[in-house]
Amino acid sequence: MPSLTLMIDPASYLRFVLRRAGHVMFLAMSLALTGMVSAHAQPQTAPATPVVLELFTSQGCNSCPPADELMQDWLRQPNIIPISLHVDYWDYLGWKDTLSRKGHGIRQQDYARNSGKREVYTPQVVVNGKFVAVGSDREAVEKALAKARRMPSVAIQAEKNKTTGNWQIKVPTLAGFEGEAKLVLCRYDAQHEVAIERGENSGKTLNYLNVARSWGDLGRWKGQSASYDVPDLTGTDWGRQGAMVMLQVIANDGVGQILGAVDIKGGK
Repeated sequence: MPSLTLMIDPASYLRFVLRRAGHVMFLAMSLALTGMVSAHAQPQTAPATPVVLELFTSQGCNSCPPADELMQDWLRQPNIIPISLHVDYWDYLGWKDTLSRKGHGIRQQDYARNSGKREVYTPQVVVNGKFVAVGSDREAVEKALAKARRMPSVAIQAEKNKTTGNWQIKVPTLAGFEGEAKLVLCRYDAQHEVAIERGENSGKTLNYLNVARSWGDLGRWKGQSASYDVPDLTGTDWGRQGAMVMLQVIANDGVGQILGAVDIKGGK
């Protein structure tokens, strides 16, 4: 078979190779830029609405210290507002809880009644007024938090008037909401260290965080956007204290699901 020899001009061949290389490089750069644009074009995820974690606890309960210690972890996590609510129904065991309020036990009973349960106990966690877990069971509490985050919520905003020191709380519309809710103010102390002298925790010095100290109603809400004024909360002990505002459904003349919340602290 006769051989076939192709005569190629070296200069022409070099120009051909360079053109091909240029096309490949241009294509690669185009794909890279397209990927960058696509990444930036993705919608930004809105900040998660904070969930409220209420820990019902007692200085007279020897099962409570592990749950009280977990409060440190919940405080470190974003978009969780943890509050310790000390109850008084264990005071007969020999030690009167120095941080308890009778209303906390009533609040806990409301939650139990609305969930179809009869019993209350410590340590108990209630997340957003709806999801219940044993307060010392981290895994169970995390599951309750996850459930709460999947529920419809309201993004409450708080703005401080620098002249008057008052706060303006803004609540947006929640489409499809039926019923009535109330805006609730809870003031809390950041920390208390208590030496227990009697009872089940006798001899221990226990540390409590975000301890609920007082409550107040700011107004009613029926699903439409509204704003509320909160008086200046600063005081001689501000720096040790904080405040939170929550939007809570009125259920069976008591407290129900929490639809949204905002934490207010000194200096903001």
